[in-house]
Amino acid sequence: MKTQSDPDRLDQVASVSILAGLLSMTLGLCGAAVIGLYFGRNQEAVLVALFSIWLLPASLVVVYEGIMIAAGRLRAHAAIRIVADACGLGVTVAGLLAGWGVFALVAGRLAMQVMMLAACMGVVRWFPRPRLTRPLLGELLEFSCHIVSNRLIIFVRSYSGTLAVGSFLGLAEAGYYRAAERIVAAFSEMIGEPVRMLGWVVLRRVANLSGPDRGISKEIGTAATGFIVCAMAVSVPVYVGLALMSGSLVHIVLGDAWAPAAILVTLLSVKQILLVPGYLTEPLLSLSGTIRKMPPAIVTNSALSLLFILALAPFGMLAAAIGQCAAAVLSFIINVRLQSRYGAADWAGVLRRCVHPLFSVAAMVVVVALIGDIADASATSGLAVNALQVLMGSSVYVVTLATLQRLSGNSTPIFAFAHRPT
Repeated sequence: MKTQSDPDRLDQVASVSILAGLLSMTLGLCGAAVIGLYFGRNQEAVLVALFSIWLLPASLVVVYEGIMIAAGRLRAHAAIRIVADACGLGVTVAGLLAGWGVFALVAGRLAMQVMMLAACMGVVRWFPRPRLTRPLLGELLEFSCHIVSNRLIIFVRSYSGTLAVGSFLGLAEAGYYRAAERIVAAFSEMIGEPVRMLGWVVLRRVANLSGPDRGISKEIGTAATGFIVCAMAVSVPVYVGLALMSGSLVHIVLGDAWAPAAILVTLLSVKQILLVPGYLTEPLLSLSGTIRKMPPAIVTNSALSLLFILALAPFGMLAAAIGQCAAAVLSFIINVRLQSRYGAADWAGVLRRCVHPLFSVAAMVVVVALIGDIADASATSGLAVNALQVLMGSSVYVVTLATLQRLSGNSTPIFAFAHRPT
């Protein structure tokens, strides 16, 4: 997604991806052989072998997804994902009904990946030719090291809270904490992945218009500023609504036995609001050629986050969640610094343009709380009340935001990032 649309470079990127997939698959198959022959666990060995085979098409699919995202073909990409997921689900269900057991899950995953690869090839109409040069290989390895290290650090950080809570407080509290994390993570994935993909598309388009050799430019910074405002305007009401309705959601999804997880969902939703701007840091620093600045910042933030968890987890899972919110504040500050210094993002402008969404969220909170109070006074509860809260809250937010934007005629529109620079 960072490179220019040069067929030779794309062939080399795909060649490296295929080699990485072959290497990963080979290592997995060797591990499966050891599990089967040395430990005598034949079923586990077959599972590992099947998952290892899945790695090869998966590595090539990533290249095609990157090409489609870079070209702005998000609608086709989404359609392919939906069809592939439906195919995988169909194979999984059919396998379970046929008595395949856990192997049905692997078969569904393989079917999904093969379908996605075939569909991407059909839409992109490009097949890579084996080609690799030493200069580009070095460039890819250097860039990939930064990206992989970022993801590994984030992965460790995401599971450290659950492990710390489980170590200090026991399995029950760890279960509540993990359940709350997964509920918030479901909404985070729903918001985060589109934001990340759109961020790449918007910033790459602006970078191409600005010229490939200019590095970071004022146009890219302006687009990044507008995109952050738009991402906050879309995501904040979702997370605030999740925090307000955490009790009802936990009751509906998990049952009354998981009620202690509701307050954790509220706190982790607040934490996630502070992490939303971070979705743009990777594409912004990548396009500006300063991606190497990101791993040290993430290491610092992760270390501080872990220290907060270790210090507060002995006082209960609620204290651990508060520690996560404090760590998110530090992450927010680090992302603001990186985006301002190396990505030319105007964070003063971001805060100024977020005033209208904040007032709109406040109006939404009032409406949702009033509906809840009326429902409690009339002893009414259930999905109907929750659906009314979602419908009225979202409607009030959109209407209030549109009204404020219209009344302040000289203010910059929320979706100003969508305009191409001149």
